Amino acid sequence: MEHRKAIAVTDAELREEVERSATAVPRPSVARARILATASRLFYGTGIRAVGVDRVIAESNVARMTFFRHFPTKDHLVVAFLESRATADQHDLLRIRHEGGGRAVLAAIASGVMTVPTGDGFRGCEFVNTAAEFCEPTHPARLVVNLHRAWIRDRMAEALTELGHPTPQRTAELLLMLRTGAIIAASLEGFDDDDGAFEHAWWNLIDSP
Repeated sequence: MEHRKAIAVTDAELREEVERSATAVPRPSVARARILATASRLFYGTGIRAVGVDRVIAESNVARMTFFRHFPTKDHLVVAFLESRATADQHDLLRIRHEGGGRAVLAAIASGVMTVPTGDGFRGCEFVNTAAEFCEPTHPARLVVNLHRAWIRDRMAEALTELGHPTPQRTAELLLMLRTGAIIAASLEGFDDDDGAFEHAWWNLIDSP
């Protein structure tokens, strides 16, 4: 009996095949959602650089061809992870603004620090963590991080303007720095604000310019 030799297919060849068969308009896919959910869990819990494509494929239980059809490179997956988190955050904040106005927006952003989990699964802010892992300012992941942080800052500036604050843009930048520092500290030592120091500093910047 004649046996055929197994032919090794490289990732580059898989990508080429995907590009040939890809359609112009992406369709909703259960496999894509599963890959993204798995990557989101691993990227946040373990770190982006520590998680390889092979592990994402294995834990998503998809074929390599399926993975590369949806995410031609790991960078595409990282960007999708960040954009999905940013979209969820932005939708929530816009809803809060619609329902409660500018002060509610500022309260919600502060609450994100004061209600952080204290368990082992908390690793801080995924956007700050990503920026720490990718030092190149032009990396696609860094661009998503920068855009999202700028979006949050601008929504705070709008809220401060609505409240009649005399320096809304500069104060929004200070609030963002305060929040970032608090999140990083919480991921390292836990968040202990029994005396309300963070909340006092937050609202002091807003109400006592």
